[in-house]
Amino acid sequence: MNKINLLSPLLSSRIAAGEVIERPESVLREFLDNAIDAGSSEISISIEGGGIDSISVSDNGGGILKEDLEIIASRHATSKIKEDDDLYRINTLGFRGEALYSIASVSELTIKSLDADTGRTNSITINNGIRNEMVASSPIKGTTVTAKNLFAEIPARRSFLKRTQTEAQMCRNLVISKALAYPDISFKFYSDGALKLNYEKASSLKERVMMLYRPMGIQDADVLHLLGNDEDYSIDIICTSGAAKRSDRKEIRIYVNGRAVEEYSLVQAVTFGYGELLPGGSFPYASVFIKDNPELVDFNIHPAKKEVKLRNHAQIHHAIVLLIQNGVTRRIPEIKAVQNEFEFIKDAPDMKQEHFFKTFSSSQNSFSHNSPSQKLSSAKTAYSFNAETRPKDDSWIVKAKELSRIKNEEKKEALGEEKKEEAKDWKYIGQAFNLFLIVQKGEDLYFIDQHAAHERIIYDELLSQNTVQKLLIPIRLEVEKDIDEFLTSYSYIYTKLGIMIAKTADGHWEISALPAVARQIETQVVNYISTNAGDEKELETGIFAIIACKAAIKAGDEIDRYSAEALIKKVFEMDEPACPHGRTFLVKLNEKEFREMVGRTK
Repeated sequence: MNKINLLSPLLSSRIAAGEVIERPESVLREFLDNAIDAGSSEISISIEGGGIDSISVSDNGGGILKEDLEIIASRHATSKIKEDDDLYRINTLGFRGEALYSIASVSELTIKSLDADTGRTNSITINNGIRNEMVASSPIKGTTVTAKNLFAEIPARRSFLKRTQTEAQMCRNLVISKALAYPDISFKFYSDGALKLNYEKASSLKERVMMLYRPMGIQDADVLHLLGNDEDYSIDIICTSGAAKRSDRKEIRIYVNGRAVEEYSLVQAVTFGYGELLPGGSFPYASVFIKDNPELVDFNIHPAKKEVKLRNHAQIHHAIVLLIQNGVTRRIPEIKAVQNEFEFIKDAPDMKQEHFFKTFSSSQNSFSHNSPSQKLSSAKTAYSFNAETRPKDDSWIVKAKELSRIKNEEKKEALGEEKKEEAKDWKYIGQAFNLFLIVQKGEDLYFIDQHAAHERIIYDELLSQNTVQKLLIPIRLEVEKDIDEFLTSYSYIYTKLGIMIAKTADGHWEISALPAVARQIETQVVNYISTNAGDEKELETGIFAIIACKAAIKAGDEIDRYSAEALIKKVFEMDEPACPHGRTFLVKLNEKEFREMVGRTK
């Protein structure tokens, strides 16, 4: 008896449906994609029983012609593409012709639509793969699609669904996700007859995103709209300042060409842009909307189109980092007394920035330049700062180098001369929580983050001495095409940093030497090189910040008085007390303010 059998069309369709349709949310996603592709300005969603019993989506789009309705929901039936090359210039959310066919295999699917040519409304039902005759229907605008009794004939699949409340919440979250990217469309969402969401048309992306943020308690003043344009792509980022944060990354949303995608590296770009502006373990609210040249984008790698490949991934990653780094206000903490109470003032007067956001235009502030390095670094020109309010850390790495050079010259001049040790104008009080060094200087108390301060000290030392150590066994790494192209032209940047890197084949590189202090953290250094491209300043900052962070005194380390005082002395010699990540490590408390807090005056 033969062991190989041909599956029936219905069984094979249900197997295929399992890759696309996992739960009611999957059905709703496909319905919404089609409604948006139809050019709708109004979309209404209604679910029953968490979407298991019924999901219905109505739109006022262009409708479906009668002859198209006759073959709709057939396998690979689609209006989005016609030939092979269309796969490389997709401008729609749907394109494979699998979704409706899959839904019709596992539910009772009814499609009712207006034929714009005849002005008549037609309806067709496909019940678990069985197609009924098309019939005339009552007049409607656009199209209404309904799926009932999901997985009714596949009880094993149905048993894996969650509670109806959970499934309904997933559907609600999906509607929010879709609505954020399309402010020119109104969305209404009903669950078991009750209106749960009503997103009216919005005048801008920021206004639409604020429909989500305001109920969370986020104020308009705490939300920024950062803009960037390039020859091939544009970026809109709606994000919060340091005033609003959360303990997870769930509200960092990435959209590419109107589609929400799970692209962790771009989520990392957002968090890297914030750096240490937020406390450890805290994350921002950010919605990143990327419009990229369709020829550089490939969504055809995941059944649900949740993932994407970008040929210009490195440039977009870099642009996101720079937009946030230059656009989000840098803050220095200070403690103030207010009406016999005290509060945490996050904007110290001497560190306030004034941002004048400018869209990157192709004529002036474009990313599009002659070289990859120029193309990436030019994102920094997107902002114009007032000279009086320019952030102190904008060019601190250059200043640090110059300061190091001047100090070395001073040491040479003073060589051979006896130098009297200057009397300290500060007093070390002690260490708190094995993290903060407490120092009294004049009428002020200073709290110094020992880890961040030591990072900066090590960083400054690295700038002045690049001791290179050859590796007995070279480190081999494989990189993506965009990083490979960047390294081919700009590997000399790493050579200047003491990292000897050479190309062995397309996409393959070899590191033969590293700075001596980087030998224990070579994995982190290699990971950085494999995933980052940018100008010399940024790469130098990133590499040395990694090295300094790993070599510095850690939070929780108990240090003796001699070491503490040596660290404090170097901190007070700095012109700008900021760690290599750009975060200040000093908090100041004035004696007068302190006395007011406890109700004591001189």
